[in-house]
Amino acid sequence: MDTSSRATRAHTRMAGRAALEDGSAVLVDCIVEDLSPTGARVVFSADVSIPGYFDLVIGPARRSHRVRTVWRQANMAGVMFLKARANVPGVLPG
Repeated sequence: MDTSSRATRAHTRMAGRAALEDGSAVLVDCIVEDLSPTGARVVFSADVSIPGYFDLVIGPARRSHRVRTVWRQANMAGVMFLKARANVPGVLPG
């Protein structure tokens, strides 16, 4: 069973950026929705090839988080943070 579906989610719509290619400095704009300490839904404005793993930059600190793609559909993906966070700054209490 996917543990991310059991986590408390915040209905969010935050700007994010994703490094979809390993070792590339190119970041692709995205929107981070339904954020939880363990995962999120990521929506891209353009058609992109969404890899199995990538780095997602979100939040005011603009920290990079390594994620694993759990599902893909058109220009969006459900992702799980490889290192779950106890608190999503500014979004979830904790």
